[in-house]
Amino acid sequence: MRYGPDDKFWVVTDPRNECELGDIIFQASLRDLDLQFKGGLQIEENPTLFTDEKEARYEAYGRLTAMRARQAILRAGRENPGTRIDRVEIYGEDGSLVFEADLPKEGS
Repeated sequence: MRYGPDDKFWVVTDPRNECELGDIIFQASLRDLDLQFKGGLQIEENPTLFTDEKEARYEAYGRLTAMRARQAILRAGRENPGTRIDRVEIYGEDGSLVFEADLPKEGS
């Protein structure tokens, strides 16, 4: 498939604190992306290009979820000193388990 300077694709970036979904996914052309970089977008934000909107949205939801899980773990540690978090589980809207992970013990 060929893309010119004004053909649109989807861009997903890493979220920052307090980001919403709309802050990390947007439609752009090469011309638009050039302006984004000139306006402050950095490669460290891991901008990723997608031709399929659905695939881009899955990626954005995943990045946002990971960032929020990280914040929750850090907050729990600050609010409850000495508490060890050893497992993370994420459930979907219907109550089904969509992600689970055992966290390594310190020094492992």
